[in-house]
Amino acid sequence: MLALAVPTAAMAATPKKAAAKAVPAHANWLTTAHRTAEGAIVIGNPAAKVKMVEYLSLTCSHCADLSASALPPLRRDYIAKGLVSLEVRHAVRDGYDFAASLLLRCAPPAQYLGSIEALFATQSDWMGKGVNVKNVEGFDAMSPDQKMVAAARSAGFDSFFAAQGMSPSAFSACMADAKAKDQLTQMAGNSWQRDKIPGTPFIIINGKRQESVHDWAELEPLIKAALR
Repeated sequence: MLALAVPTAAMAATPKKAAAKAVPAHANWLTTAHRTAEGAIVIGNPAAKVKMVEYLSLTCSHCADLSASALPPLRRDYIAKGLVSLEVRHAVRDGYDFAASLLLRCAPPAQYLGSIEALFATQSDWMGKGVNVKNVEGFDAMSPDQKMVAAARSAGFDSFFAAQGMSPSAFSACMADAKAKDQLTQMAGNSWQRDKIPGTPFIIINGKRQESVHDWAELEPLIKAALR
């Protein structure tokens, strides 16, 4: 895979019926989102009993596997119902990951989880196309920022996000947003250096680090235990 330059940063049980009553009424908590002080996007009920954090990389095959098994039921049965909130921290690993993560964070938060799911579902396709950027005329002479834009277009991120309503001008503005790049760089640095995650995906539930969560069969029991 083509290595693109990525900036680095100096980086007692409650009955189920009672618990259900405690969840505020809401049409669909999937449409509720906010950003943390560090810039991570949180989807779901801010007062959810279970607060889940996932560190992920969009070029991580294990993250794609977890997304395929866990994200649909997690969204439908837990986040949408106000039982769980999900905070996503991007543990960026390479240039394609950086570009995709940057664009994800520029799109409307209501599209965020759906876009993550779709990117993971097509991961092998866009990663395969992305390496062809080395054949773009003049690529070697481009600046790092120009290479990132060229790689994003080669991978098809411009078409992917256009299909979700991102205009060409918004795409270009996002790729050139220095503040957004700095925040994403810092988030990646915090993930690897400060938080010392062992790899991706990595899950935290209500502040407790969870080891070796790779699929829904491993994740759902942890969520159910935290809801008791």
